[in-house]
Amino acid sequence: MEREQRETAGISPGPEDGYLVDFDFDDGWLPLTLHEGTRAEARKMAADLVEQFNPLQLGVSKSVLREELERLALTAFESGPVLTTVAYTEGGSLLADLSVFVYGEDDVVRPSPQEYLSRLVKWSYAEVKGEPQVSDVQLPLGPAVRVQAVLAEKRRLGWGKKLSEALRYGVWPNNQEEILVVEARWLNFERTDELTHLVDRLMPTMRLLPAPDPTGGER
Repeated sequence: MEREQRETAGISPGPEDGYLVDFDFDDGWLPLTLHEGTRAEARKMAADLVEQFNPLQLGVSKSVLREELERLALTAFESGPVLTTVAYTEGGSLLADLSVFVYGEDDVVRPSPQEYLSRLVKWSYAEVKGEPQVSDVQLPLGPAVRVQAVLAEKRRLGWGKKLSEALRYGVWPNNQEEILVVEARWLNFERTDELTHLVDRLMPTMRLLPAPDPTGGER
């Protein structure tokens, strides 16, 4: 699923180099987080991921799957996530993508969930169809706001609109200054219940890990 370069909810990305965001991913999720954002890095990552598929179950060629994964990784990198992953079927069909963004501003107190809600229910690149479903959630990492919505996104050449469904969590980690925004999207509405459950089950496992010291020492 293609992503446009954008700011997800209206606040510039904050410092994320003090920690890494991680989840307890199962075998259905494939990591697509690029660090350098080069085509060579994306091509190597895609090639390694394709080898995880059983060729007897694939419904597409390895080359087609590899090209799709490479494109998804590069497109996601442009929007500045700290983590990107995708869910695929055993046959090689894309189910959903999920990315995590960090938002904050130096010397600015982060807004509360209530103050930030108006930004969580809007998408800069798509129109929300109907009323989004909004609920407050308490995660082990901290309080969160869960937003689920149907989006209508203009196609690249302007012919009609592409419908997708998005599940977004705004998370306020305890003892941190930033807001984490987790967004999953999918096109297959027939699998909405399954994919919603997949993301909702993943969110309580969200955690922050100390980032490696680039100098090789301990933080």
